[in-house]
Amino acid sequence: MFCGTMTNCADNGIDIPCLGPADPPVPVPGMTYIRASEIGCALDCDLRTGRNKHTGGPPTDDAPKINAAMAAASATNPITLIIDGSALVSGLFMPAEGHWAIAGLGCGTGFFLKDGANNDAIHNGPANAAIPFDPGPPAPARGSNVSLSNFTVNGNQYRVSTLGSKQGANGIVWFCGINLMNLDDVTIENVVVVNTPAYHIRLSNVGNVSVSGCVLQSRGASTDGLHINGPANDIKIANCRFKTDDDSIALNCPEGYTGDISRITVTGCEFNSWSLMRMYTTNGSPAKFRIDSVLVENCTGTLAEAAFLIGVAAGSVPKSIGTLRISNCVFTAPAVLGIAENFGNIVLQDVAFIPFQSQVVWKSPQANETSAFARPSPLYGAVPFIGLSLAFQNCRIYRPQSVDVAAIILENQSSIHRIEFDGFALQNARPYSPVPSLVNLEGGSVGELVFNALDSTNIESPVEAAEFSDIGTISGAGVLETGWKFPDAVMADGVPYISTTTGRASIKVGGSAELYP
Repeated sequence: MFCGTMTNCADNGIDIPCLGPADPPVPVPGMTYIRASEIGCALDCDLRTGRNKHTGGPPTDDAPKINAAMAAASATNPITLIIDGSALVSGLFMPAEGHWAIAGLGCGTGFFLKDGANNDAIHNGPANAAIPFDPGPPAPARGSNVSLSNFTVNGNQYRVSTLGSKQGANGIVWFCGINLMNLDDVTIENVVVVNTPAYHIRLSNVGNVSVSGCVLQSRGASTDGLHINGPANDIKIANCRFKTDDDSIALNCPEGYTGDISRITVTGCEFNSWSLMRMYTTNGSPAKFRIDSVLVENCTGTLAEAAFLIGVAAGSVPKSIGTLRISNCVFTAPAVLGIAENFGNIVLQDVAFIPFQSQVVWKSPQANETSAFARPSPLYGAVPFIGLSLAFQNCRIYRPQSVDVAAIILENQSSIHRIEFDGFALQNARPYSPVPSLVNLEGGSVGELVFNALDSTNIESPVEAAEFSDIGTISGAGVLETGWKFPDAVMADGVPYISTTTGRASIKVGGSAELYP
């Protein structure tokens, strides 16, 4: 929990969230512990301003002493740096193979990245380890065992780069708060990263990673919170807070060394960003990858573009987003799923969607700009996709104002084989007019539309009358209870429904419609 902020408007410093004091790490046998204050570090930098906290003048660059002390870390000599003050650094270059840790003492301890450093605040490997920024395959062998905890990184956003933009040199290198590459067994706990030139934390070719209790907060383009490049696997993100002008979490297979991404879990986090998660497996190049087994649960967020931006270019392989499960979440956004890529199985369980469009950027062409649980991506809406299964389990739309909204919008000849509603409702803050349809098929199709449980209050019809021809079959135990009318031709055998032909309860037997007793 936040226990306050380190704030002083008089010195033009930025607000730095405070996660409270922290005890020094409990000694572990075989680990060497080094205190920054005991190796000659001045620790004289104000983390809010980058100035000398004693004199107001230039602080001392403590990076050379820290880098020298940590260079000896290895599998047989793991080293933990205890950062027991606030240090100016021109870049911390930790051993590439890992076996090191940095532990702070909470508020007021950490690092401020020096003006003109042209580097990350912290990365593993030599000074040029992140050049080029996206090296491509093959991915190197991974080192292991890196831990970061209980300190702050101020990325000094607009004063770090001298390469033409605040991010760095596009196509060559961008500068991050923390940049970890080619590692297994990484722990990042209770770390605050603010005011970064580009990504707060970039992870590339990593596995078995835990990120918990962190606060990632910056304004400006390219300020992704956790930017994860392929290949990557087994990443757990828990109880973090994101406030960025870009994606909170990015799963980008074609970046870095390139590769598949799998088994990502996000739990108990709060988001105020462009998107909660961007996911893409191809960027139009011949290389195509997969993302699989992603779980997001117990999260809340206000997202400017969409909660999930899925895909950026045509040409993804079938079921490239293998499985995505979103559970027990509340999202205020233009859309929950902005889709521009093929997917396998997406399940939304106990998800509340509050539609709004105050900041969304619509990129032409778009057939409409209607909010929806799932719709073409506002940014990449012209990209067609094929989905295997999309399921809604106990989900709801809550309209705080009278705006048009739908559960699903399909365009550009996109299709989903099976859409299932097993508990769904549209709730209004006031008695607004009903929305015209649950599903909008302006230019797409559905193989099987299943209604097991759905409250049709505030929804006039399942689809517009002319769009029933774009549905293969309609089935489910809850079709009759919706009170909607359905054409005989689209109904599956053995499913009670109200016929548009007779206006009466009917059932098809052997392909022929009969009155339902």
